Amino acid sequence: MRLRASGIVAALLVVAGCAAPSMEEPSAAAPTPGFPVTIEHALGTTTIPAPPTRIVALSYEEDVLSQVGVVTVGRTENFYDPGSLHPWQEGAVDPRIVPLGGPDGLDLEEVAALEPDLVLATNYYGLEHVYQGLSAIAPTVGYRTGWGEATWQDTARVIGRAVGEEAEVEQRIRKVDGMVAGLAAELPGLAGKTFSSVFYHDPGQFTVDTNPDGHTAELLGQLGMVMSPRVVAEVVNRSVGAERMGVIDADLVRLGYASDDLRAQLTASPLFQAMPAVRDGRVFESDVLGATAGNNPTLLNVPWQLEQQRAVLERVAAS
Repeated sequence: MRLRASGIVAALLVVAGCAAPSMEEPSAAAPTPGFPVTIEHALGTTTIPAPPTRIVALSYEEDVLSQVGVVTVGRTENFYDPGSLHPWQEGAVDPRIVPLGGPDGLDLEEVAALEPDLVLATNYYGLEHVYQGLSAIAPTVGYRTGWGEATWQDTARVIGRAVGEEAEVEQRIRKVDGMVAGLAAELPGLAGKTFSSVFYHDPGQFTVDTNPDGHTAELLGQLGMVMSPRVVAEVVNRSVGAERMGVIDADLVRLGYASDDLRAQLTASPLFQAMPAVRDGRVFESDVLGATAGNNPTLLNVPWQLEQQRAVLERVAAS
């Protein structure tokens, strides 16, 4: 990632003052209950002195913030459809939020121009390269242990704490978890069924999720499903060639495509058509935006993901 961090990136401190009575010191503003907040994360310790009102969200934190009425002024660009919200955000996230970043990476001067009082980067890949610059602009909260490791629930709780909305965020988490539990009860046939999650990124080449404790496994595990033992045992370096695509067969195959051309090429393959999951309609196919949601689960896109997959999940449960 090439960073355009030249020039002045430190945010300006704007001091608003008023005339004090003669011979008296101006009275200090009463602290807001719950603040200051101190959050420890993998890259340091961040103190947020007061409820933030201008937040830059670099890893889909706007999904949570939009549900608790907290203003977001900047978000990471949708690289696959520049200028647009992600599909699960439509109708929920303010489309006027300024998109940030591009092929050259994050421009710290653009971040500073938004005058944020908090930067949330709770799941931002490559944060270690820009953390110091972001911290010079505003208090910056990173991931707790490592990129992509925390559950969406734990990440949402960190966001709620940072903005003083812990109780409201917890209520939203319970609502989504309740929806997932309701789907599991509605489709008891999913219990014990296997899944694989793969991405067709180049001709003849799949990337395969082999982490039985990862985001996909955690979500589908709430429905009673388990990662295919064959995937765990036989896939090396998360990679499978098309000539071995039988390895990814499972009760449910979640398959993302990097492009429409790759989708057309794969679906024309006799090997693909012969796969039992394909033959029986147990493959959920998505574009790169669907794959993005799977790798970056949030309060908003977990319900969206499951709604997108519902028809296939019903077939798997009935099989």
